[in-house]
Amino acid sequence: MADDYDVLIVGGGPAGLAAAEAVARQGRSVVVLERQNEIGYPVHTSGGSWVSDMQALGIPEHLYHPVKNVVFVSPRREVPLTYQPAVACVLDVRGVYQHLAGRAIMAGAIVRMRHTVEQTLLEDGRVVGVTVKNHVGERLTLRAPVTIDASGFARHIGVRTEMGPAFHRYGYGAEYDLYAPNYPQDELFLIMGSAFAPRGYAWVFPRGNGRVRLGVGVLHPDCDDDARTYLDSVMNMPQLREKLRAASPVEYHTGLFPSEGPVERFSRDGLLLAGDSGGHGSTLVGEGIRFAIYSGQMAGTVAAAAVKAGDSSVAFLARFDKQWRARFGRDMDISYMINKHIANYSDEQWDNALDLMKRMTPAQMAQALRGDFTAGLVMGVLARNPGLIATGGKRLLDGMLERINKPTLAAAEG
Repeated sequence: MADDYDVLIVGGGPAGLAAAEAVARQGRSVVVLERQNEIGYPVHTSGGSWVSDMQALGIPEHLYHPVKNVVFVSPRREVPLTYQPAVACVLDVRGVYQHLAGRAIMAGAIVRMRHTVEQTLLEDGRVVGVTVKNHVGERLTLRAPVTIDASGFARHIGVRTEMGPAFHRYGYGAEYDLYAPNYPQDELFLIMGSAFAPRGYAWVFPRGNGRVRLGVGVLHPDCDDDARTYLDSVMNMPQLREKLRAASPVEYHTGLFPSEGPVERFSRDGLLLAGDSGGHGSTLVGEGIRFAIYSGQMAGTVAAAAVKAGDSSVAFLARFDKQWRARFGRDMDISYMINKHIANYSDEQWDNALDLMKRMTPAQMAQALRGDFTAGLVMGVLARNPGLIATGGKRLLDGMLERINKPTLAAAEG
């Protein structure tokens, strides 16, 4: 016997939950299928984000910890920046996910835990639902005009329906969540260089109440290093040794993050890809949560409109592709451009990069890390770093300007 809904969502992460809330607020029936026992666990992300986005997304203040001091470290350089008020923050990841689940449920969504998708149902090339095994081992058939794949890195439905292969290039991260009684809770570190994070970076993110996330992320297959083996080395860095005195892990996390840029298309008949399933995170620093929420909101709104119109064709659903690319496409393309440029940096190149950072304003650094690329930012960086004109960095900035000035697909069509 089949259960019918207006929209099925595979994955109870931020993209799926945000999509569910958007669908339910339009008065449409929606179910979220989560294969784990608990929303927000296990944790697969460091939770770094931005205060302004959390405010815009309606995330309560107690679920994110603002941090005003940011320290960049390379093998022979150190650049401290101070923001007053704080612009960066570290999320209570589990708390944020469960908050999103609560909002979706209050709007009318159904969340089903320990439901594992087994098959995707296709009729005449259209996705019409899935079969699942539930928490007691029963096999169920669930049908809907629109399915949203928000299953994250695995992109279960997208791969099975030939919307591109599994991700090949990805960030692999490992992290201690420490209780660190001596760590200053208003200071975070971003660490580059071969000793601590080859082909990636390390981080130390305070999240309030004596808790600190310390992690390492590396890019595969750019390298074959194991991020887990570098964690203890980071803890013993000279800059951190006293701050982390008496610290000890109380949680251990690992995670994967797609690092290929957005996939070619996010829609087909009856199906949308949202969040990491569509490659919707920033490859610049491996940031995904806020983009997953925005992506889910957009996908859910389009899915609800498709159900209302009685049209779940790719011609209708592709408006999600256009809306997402109009809002985020340019910045994500530039983030990926920078990612590829810096992925193979030597220690000397990281030292040079921090020399450049010293000549940028704190506001410019925050804007760049946030992935908000404008011609004004690029020209401002050049003005403060005239030496870039004779280097490969100038070529990168020229490429960024070219992409910034290129009309988006949506603008070209509308």
